[in-house]
Amino acid sequence: MRYFLSIGLFLIAGFIPNEKENCNTCNKQDWEYNCAGNTLSMNFRLCMDISEVSGLMYKTFLEDLKSAHGESSEEYKSNLPDFKKWEALFPGLTTSEISAKYFDTDDFALAPMMAVSYAQAVKFCDWRTEQFKKELSRMSKEDRAQFPKDFRFRLPTAKEWGRIRFMTQPKGMVKNIQKITSGTTKAYKLKRNPLLNTHPKLSHIYNQLDTKLAMYNLFNNVAEMTAEEGIAMGGSWQGQNADNRFERQFKYDEPEAWLGFRCIFEILK
Repeated sequence: MRYFLSIGLFLIAGFIPNEKENCNTCNKQDWEYNCAGNTLSMNFRLCMDISEVSGLMYKTFLEDLKSAHGESSEEYKSNLPDFKKWEALFPGLTTSEISAKYFDTDDFALAPMMAVSYAQAVKFCDWRTEQFKKELSRMSKEDRAQFPKDFRFRLPTAKEWGRIRFMTQPKGMVKNIQKITSGTTKAYKLKRNPLLNTHPKLSHIYNQLDTKLAMYNLFNNVAEMTAEEGIAMGGSWQGQNADNRFERQFKYDEPEAWLGFRCIFEILK
């Protein structure tokens, strides 16, 4: 039951943009629209995930594909992560053992989703868009009006990712986020999870909070894919960004255990 409750939290619990500012595209939508769950406002048009996409959210995506198309379908199999790459972080486990823990337990629920391809990340964003539309369609007319008429989830551009540094959140918002994420880590008994709680390189998605930006794990854990294939931002357990440079880029050619992503929620109208 906890599994489904948490998904509802991620998809629905919206945060309201807290600033009014002038921009070229702001007149295309109402400023008071809520962001999607797990995201915060960057401006009137864009909201950003507060953390990396988690193993839990990506697993839900896979389970939905399996339910819709079947376990042997190309739609399902083509979106499986490269668990072989995970062995670099969990050398005591085989690929099949890692896969079993991922699908059959909560051990990786709050791990950053890693070792997926650019195409898989894009597919996830498209799925997340459709899932949020389904969630909103079940709302009352009054509640639905608080969210954008049209929107999409996608990968951020490198420029958008770099502009995270200009975000400033009020203390009340930061405390609210901490309360929600603390409840999630307790629900998944993170302190009893040695795979993440004591790992020397990898941490859970709500580990390191920037209290000014209200964003987690910007320069640790995993680097994050952008809308330009092959370009990632931030920093990771392998590629350090010791100076916390928001403009620093990392290159990749294939899925990696040091590579994940977070999504942009774009308000179209």
